[in-house]
Amino acid sequence: MREGKIAIVTSGGGMKCAYAAGALVALAEDLGVRKPDIFISASGSVGAMFYYLAGQYADIGKVWLHYLPSSEVVHGFPPKFRLDYVVDTILRRELPLNEHTLAKMSTRWFVPVTNLDTGRTEYVSNDTWFDPYEVMRAAKAIPFLYGGAVRLGGRTFIDGDVNVNMAELIRKARQEGATRILVITNAIKLSGAMKWFIRISAFLASPMIRQLVLHDMQRAEWDHLPSDIELLVVGPSYPLPAGTFTRTRRKIVEAYQMGHDDILAKRDAIETFLAA
Repeated sequence: MREGKIAIVTSGGGMKCAYAAGALVALAEDLGVRKPDIFISASGSVGAMFYYLAGQYADIGKVWLHYLPSSEVVHGFPPKFRLDYVVDTILRRELPLNEHTLAKMSTRWFVPVTNLDTGRTEYVSNDTWFDPYEVMRAAKAIPFLYGGAVRLGGRTFIDGDVNVNMAELIRKARQEGATRILVITNAIKLSGAMKWFIRISAFLASPMIRQLVLHDMQRAEWDHLPSDIELLVVGPSYPLPAGTFTRTRRKIVEAYQMGHDDILAKRDAIETFLAA
């Protein structure tokens, strides 16, 4: 193994994660990048990470291009995300994850989730194995959209993205030994309407969720990065057409294709970066 580990880090963001899904398929199928030393994924990108590590690249496309852009998944206003339908029907029944292959992978993966009792971020990993479907459910349990929490190991969790930003995911990768980190981010600024929806929903929520969500809105996304890493960031080459609650197929397909194309546009830089 080379001195220093390579990590991939992907951001959350609901339906915006179509971008990361397309990017991961391009990494695997076009660049042959399939076994990073470390993979850290948040919220809506966790499913794509698991299927990427299991080698099910075609299924990533099916999930994002066929199943997810639907009113069966995302309801209108007020928005609701049918997480149980996604996990139990689309993933577990229609496109089952190859858990055996995933369990054998040498890649160490980490998924942030928020402990609803303490408000702290905890990382689920293949060092502490849980049912991957339940890990996906916990990681995607977005406050206000899912309306519930998920139990793992006797504790209660919600989406880790409400309590962790990209800088913290990068710091986690460094703590685990990564010195070169490929970041795939779909980060875009929230619209004014979305900020008001989040604030209003937060004040109607429990005190713990209110505190977590309002604090998350105030944090810088790229603060206090480790100084001893090499970082390559791939992000939208133009304004991402998909938002957190988008269900329009054309917009999801465009975001997915943008992620795919942006990886190919940086092919030389990525190959040089990973081979250094």
